[in-house]
Amino acid sequence: MGIRFYVCVFFVVSSITCFGQINIDKMRSDYALAVKDKKLCETNLKILDEGANTVTEKGYLAAYEILWAKHKNNPFTKLSQFKKGKNLLESVIVKQKDNIDLRFIRWSVQTHAPSFLNYSKDRIDDKEFLVRNLKKLPSQEGKKIIYKYLSEANSYLKGDHAFSKAELAELSK
Repeated sequence: MGIRFYVCVFFVVSSITCFGQINIDKMRSDYALAVKDKKLCETNLKILDEGANTVTEKGYLAAYEILWAKHKNNPFTKLSQFKKGKNLLESVIVKQKDNIDLRFIRWSVQTHAPSFLNYSKDRIDDKEFLVRNLKKLPSQEGKKIIYKYLSEANSYLKGDHAFSKAELAELSK
């Protein structure tokens, strides 16, 4: 049993990282799943914590730090964990405000964050930025993953926060 476990862990880590690089498309794809999958969230958080070098990788590290808060039981620990991720996210956005992934992550966090956290002021700006710029993301797979996330989230968004048909069409380009 022990050897099988380590072999499986090796293959998971190997498939996610290649020569010290993090597979961002995998992190994007797992992002929505990690909300409900504690083990997946923990695994990706460890990988990112150990290897995040680029601004985008640090943005996903921040995202997984924020998601990790959802898996905590103590409300004070949850809040502390959320703030840790939020502060990291905001610090990397300052470095690269036109990074599509960072703006997507912030949009998704602000869209799902409870109102008492008072973290929603950039949602509309980030939404408009994504509509204008998602097509510029170099990774075709990344575009598909983010578009899928945005279009599925749209089903429960209301008012200015929802994407219009024209905006969804622009996002799908």
